[in-house]
Amino acid sequence: MELFYCDESGFSCIPNVQRAWSPLGVTHLADASVGRKRVNVIGALDYATGALHFELFEHSVKRQHVVPFLDKLAQSSCQDKVTIVVMDNASIHHFIDPAMRDKWLYEYLFVLLYLPPYSPELNLIEILWKQAKYHWRSLISWSKDKLVNEVSTLLKGVGSDFHISYA
Repeated sequence: MELFYCDESGFSCIPNVQRAWSPLGVTHLADASVGRKRVNVIGALDYATGALHFELFEHSVKRQHVVPFLDKLAQSSCQDKVTIVVMDNASIHHFIDPAMRDKWLYEYLFVLLYLPPYSPELNLIEILWKQAKYHWRSLISWSKDKLVNEVSTLLKGVGSDFHISYA
């Protein structure tokens, strides 16, 4: 059996602020329009090897991006093993054409498994996204033009340069 954990995430050229403060009685404000270049990624974490299969997008990830990604993953999966892909209940993960799901099952032994609602802690790729954003990313550049290259280099290093223990 092969086991993959699949989900999407986004990286920004401005790091996420986990805490903020403002004087008592004054609402904290942030200018969201300044330099907010984002790179979005869809990824599938191979639990056995720790390898990450991913695609980067400079726009939002939508259903029309998820299905081709899953199709490539199905075609590259081990043909003599059942491949289970664990995903959350995001709307872009549902309403996949039944004929496509049947093709994946019959031709590739490729099955989608949806987690219960509101349980991101069960999707191990969430841990990988957190590590990548808050611990591995060097933030060598804050410029929009270098963000895609920086995130791509980082994610290509998962499994070789960057490791996680899920125990």
